[in-house]
Amino acid sequence: MDKSEIIGQSTIQHGPESNRVYLMHMWPSDFPEIIEKMDDLAKTNGYTKLFAKVPSRYGAAFRMSGYETEAIVPGFFNGTEDALFLVKYFDIKRRTPNAEEMDVFQNLLLSETNSEIPKLDKTHVLRLLTPEDTEEMTNVFAQVFDSYPFPIFDTEFLKKEMSEETRYFGVFQDGKLVGISSAECDDSLKNAEMTDFAVLPSQRGKKIAIHLLRTMEEHLINKGFKSFYTIARLKSPSMNKTFMNNDYRYTGTLVNNTQIAGQIESMNVWYKTV
Repeated sequence: MDKSEIIGQSTIQHGPESNRVYLMHMWPSDFPEIIEKMDDLAKTNGYTKLFAKVPSRYGAAFRMSGYETEAIVPGFFNGTEDALFLVKYFDIKRRTPNAEEMDVFQNLLLSETNSEIPKLDKTHVLRLLTPEDTEEMTNVFAQVFDSYPFPIFDTEFLKKEMSEETRYFGVFQDGKLVGISSAECDDSLKNAEMTDFAVLPSQRGKKIAIHLLRTMEEHLINKGFKSFYTIARLKSPSMNKTFMNNDYRYTGTLVNNTQIAGQIESMNVWYKTV
């Protein structure tokens, strides 16, 4: 499992599974030294990609250090400043996405959207999840994902996330948890990453993911949130279509970026402002 650590006051995730350094939260006082520290960390460990999510005002220095923009989320920072998703490669082979996956995704982008969804039947109940649900949550995650970039198979990790800024939502059928999603919230900046979608194979085709997504949005809009985004697997057309049908906009692909389900995959960035 890749690990998260603090460098200066900034949060970085790195490790051999995703084979990258990921600057998750940059503290202003760590700029610009954090750029060189990330380079050193990657070179020391032989990582082939650097990935940074930063306010647009810092983009020039990263670009001068060899970074390029793979995606952007407008209004990410409290609705007033954009976030740049910046990358730097140390292996030219890692820069190229899977051609077949990109072709399927291109066709999806050209397809018609459909905002109408069927209601969940009476056997399904959707609600906010609590620490008491975490054991059942790990069972669902284990059935959906062979591996994941964060320790979602650990009940203590899920409880810790719940105690901080992550809200988990679940769909139950006849009392059994069958679908999960989460909103990783930044209450100060009023943005949230819509993520961790996991629906049991037996429940697919019922549009559970979009019910979860819309419920999360409603919950957060009522709390004053201004922007939502997701980093969706390129190889999952259905998940990308869920965001497309719910008025999210595609802004770029993070190529060979994240270790999930046993391999490093490319991820698409979508956003929505309210």
